[in-house]
Amino acid sequence: MNSHASEHILVVEDDAELRFILMAHLQAAGFRTLEATTAAQAYAVASEAMPDMIIMDVGLPGGVDGIAATRTIKSDNKLEHIPIIMLTGHSRTEDVVHGLEAGAQEYLCKPFELAELLARVHTVLKLSHAREDLDRLNSQLEVQVDVKTKRLQLLYEYMRDLSSAKSRNRVYDLAIKSVQRMTGANRISLFVRDTSMDQLRCAASIGIEDDVMEKLTIENNVGISGQVFKQGRTLAARAYGHGAKDAYQYQGDMFVSTPLISTLQEDHERMLGVINVTNKSEGGPFQEEEIEGIRSIADAAAIALDGLTRQEQLEGSVSTLVRTVAHLAEYKDEETTEHLERVAIFAEILAQQLQKSSPYASDITDEFIRHMIQAAPMHDIGKVGIPDGILTKPGKLTDEEFRIMRTHTEIGRRVLSQALQASHESPLLQMCIDIAHCHHERWNGKGYPRGLKDKESPLAARIVALVDAYDAITSERRYSAARSHEQAMDIVRSERGQHFDPIIVDSFLECHARFDEVRSKYTTLSADVALVTG
Repeated sequence: MNSHASEHILVVEDDAELRFILMAHLQAAGFRTLEATTAAQAYAVASEAMPDMIIMDVGLPGGVDGIAATRTIKSDNKLEHIPIIMLTGHSRTEDVVHGLEAGAQEYLCKPFELAELLARVHTVLKLSHAREDLDRLNSQLEVQVDVKTKRLQLLYEYMRDLSSAKSRNRVYDLAIKSVQRMTGANRISLFVRDTSMDQLRCAASIGIEDDVMEKLTIENNVGISGQVFKQGRTLAARAYGHGAKDAYQYQGDMFVSTPLISTLQEDHERMLGVINVTNKSEGGPFQEEEIEGIRSIADAAAIALDGLTRQEQLEGSVSTLVRTVAHLAEYKDEETTEHLERVAIFAEILAQQLQKSSPYASDITDEFIRHMIQAAPMHDIGKVGIPDGILTKPGKLTDEEFRIMRTHTEIGRRVLSQALQASHESPLLQMCIDIAHCHHERWNGKGYPRGLKDKESPLAARIVALVDAYDAITSERRYSAARSHEQAMDIVRSERGQHFDPIIVDSFLECHARFDEVRSKYTTLSADVALVTG
C-alpha cells in the first residue's frame, strides 16, 4: 500500500500539457491530485478540499498571478498551514524573494527536472508533517501544563485554607472537597482512628448520606482501608463488591486509598486515618498525577491535624497555668477568690451579648469567648507583686501607695510575657497579657498604664474593664460598702464614652439582668479596687 495514498496535492497551472505531466508523475508517486488553472479556482478548490500541498505556477491568467494567489491563501487562517511550491520561468533573485515573502516554502525555476520536483515535494511534506506533529505536541503540552497549573492552584488554595483551619472538622471538610476538585470523584470518605473503639470511623464524606456516614466504621485491619491504615501505604486498587459465594471481586480500576500519617509519633500511633476515593465522574482508572495529588492532600491534612494537636496541647498547658497562676492572688488577698469567679462569669455573659448583637460580633468568635472565660481572672495577677501593707490596707491609699498599686498592670504584663515567649504563640496567653496590662485603660484615654484611647486598648481588656468595675461597685470592700445593681447600672451608664467603650456599655444594658442574677448568688468579699477609688 502506497504511503502517499491519502495525501492530496493541488496543481495550479494554466498550461494544460505541463499540468497533465505534473499530475501524472505525482499520481505515479502515490499522491492524489486536484487541479486549477486560475487563482480564483485555486482558492475555491483549496478551501473545499483542504489539500496537503499546493504546486502553484506564478504566471496565471485572469489578472491575479501565483504570488498574489499565495498571499490570499496564506492570509486565510483555515488555509495558511498548507505548504506551497512555486513554479516560475523567472530566475532572478528578487523574484525568488517575492515568492518566499508571499509564503511559499519552495521556489522552483522552469525548466526543472521532475525528479527534483518530486524530491522537493517529499521534503516539504516531511517538514509540514513535522510541523503538524510539533503543533500537536505543543497543544498536548499546553493541555498538560494547564491541568498541572490548575492542580497546583488547587493545592495552593487548599494549603492556604488549611493554614487558617481551627478545627478537625474543618480540616476533614477541606481535604475531601479538594480531592473531589482534583479528581472529579463522586464518592469520597475520610476515616479517622477512634482510640476508644480501636477502629476507624467515618468523619467526613461526599456521596454518602449523613445518617449512613455516622454509622460507618471499619476495623483497623479489615478490608482495603484497614490494610492501608495498618501498613501506612497508598493503594490504587480496583473497586470491589459482592461476587460469587459472597466473595469480594474486583470490578474496575477506580479506587484509591491513602493514609493520614502523623509526624508526632514514631510508632503505630502515628496513623491518624484513611482517605478513600472512588467513582470518577468520567469513569476509568485514576491517573498517577491524581494519585499523587490525593497523597499530597492527605499529607497536608495530617500536618494540619498535627498542628491542631500541638495547639490543643499548648492551650491545655496554658489553661492549667492560667488557672494556677490566677489563684496565686488568693494567697495575697482574701477578697480575691469569688471576685475572680464572678469576673469570669460576667465576662462570658457580656461577650456572648456582644457576639449576639453588636458591631463587634464578627470579632467575638466562640474561641474568643472560651479564652475570655479563662483569661478574665488573670486581670489582677500583677497584684502578687504589690506589698501586703498596700494590698490589704483597710483605708484609702495615699498618692504614693496608689502609684505603687497601679504598677500591678505592668507587673502582670511582664510575668505573663515571659511565659508567652517560652510557648511561642498562644492566643489564650496573649489575651491574658492584654487583659492584665490594659484593664484599667479608659475609653477617653485617661486610664493607665499607657493612656490608651478608644479602640487602642484590646477588646478583651475593654470588656473586663466594665465587668471588673461592676463587680467592684456591687461588692463589699474593706474600704467601701456594696452598692445596688441599679446604682451600678447608673454609674456604668454615666461612664459611657468616658471610662467605658460605648458599644460595650450598650450590650451590658441589654443583658444587665443576668449580671444581677449572678451578683445575688455571691456574697463573699471582692478583692478588686472599686471604680470610685481609682
